[in-house]
Amino acid sequence: MAEPKNNKDATLYVVIGCDCDPDRPQYGGVRYDSREPLKWRGVREGVDRARETTEQVEDDYGNHASITWCVRSDLQMQQIYGDCAWPYAEFADLWESLAERGDEIAWHPHLWRWSGQHSCWYQEIEDEGWMRDCLRQGYKALATHMGRAPTTSRMGWEFHDDVTMQQVSDLGIEVDFSAVPGRFTPGRRDRWGSMFNCYVDWRNTPEKPYMPSASDYRIDVEAEQEALRVRELPMSTFRSRLLGMGAHLRRAVKAKGWGRVKQLYTISNGNSASLKAYITIHPYIFSRLVTAKINEAKRTGHALLVTAFHADEMFAGQGQSGLLYDAPHLWTNLRRLRMRTLRAGVTLRFATAGAAPQLYDRSRKDAGISASAYVGS
Repeated sequence: MAEPKNNKDATLYVVIGCDCDPDRPQYGGVRYDSREPLKWRGVREGVDRARETTEQVEDDYGNHASITWCVRSDLQMQQIYGDCAWPYAEFADLWESLAERGDEIAWHPHLWRWSGQHSCWYQEIEDEGWMRDCLRQGYKALATHMGRAPTTSRMGWEFHDDVTMQQVSDLGIEVDFSAVPGRFTPGRRDRWGSMFNCYVDWRNTPEKPYMPSASDYRIDVEAEQEALRVRELPMSTFRSRLLGMGAHLRRAVKAKGWGRVKQLYTISNGNSASLKAYITIHPYIFSRLVTAKINEAKRTGHALLVTAFHADEMFAGQGQSGLLYDAPHLWTNLRRLRMRTLRAGVTLRFATAGAAPQLYDRSRKDAGISASAYVGS
């Protein structure tokens, strides 16, 4: 392993992913009840803005903050543009230049399916044959355009089930970073035209890299169980009673019927949910995650912080941005991350999603932790 400029006892590895989706409706994009060609300002302009920001921050190895760019390739893209991997082909020069800088190009499939009955796009989670076909075609098309097979994936809405996890493993994906430990959302109709989206279930998922069990994608394989070949790299989470109550209240406002009752019940019982923090989120929230990970690194000698953002969040003043998510927050959060690791005496090392598990494992081995202890611990 390369040596940092300043040797310290503890290391914090940081992975930053970017979901390179078309612009979402709340950021000026096309509604989900339309089959029109989509808008891509986030990719056309936002990707460069994000890269310019990350190049201003170096880790203790002298490396700029690397990004794992997650590019769409799936059946929705095929239905709209005639090619599952149109987003790669259309912006091929951009992706290739980013790869040359040391960033990683990963695969970001969504399970958007058009409903003729409801005239909208929705998240397909029941038709296993269609789901497998969506992933197979998306992967093949992206590999063809890239000239090499992608080895890292991040699912749309951070969704997986046993079918999709098995499929990405069979396709040869080595690292997936979709899991959000403890997160469960039942899916819902939204105000942007979709009849159903945002379903995820990561209950009982560990907060460290793990090998998914073939019988339950959410958990680490145990002795004598069949393991999938893909390594799951969960998103980093933290717990805060106050912020957890706020998150449940926000979901309660959007929910109806029993869903609203359930969220309000959770608030009344003071349960603190497992919270993720995108790196474009308000610095107060992101700082809670950084604190948790620095403390973990100092306690155990190593920690892994996995976060992400969307390309369309690079435009201030649109939709949800400005308060909760905003482009300036990316710079503020990166700068404070750098300052806080220096102040805490923790080595900072940026890594792509594909490289992070190996670096993390090696760090734990060097600390004398056996393989049986560190896989999925």
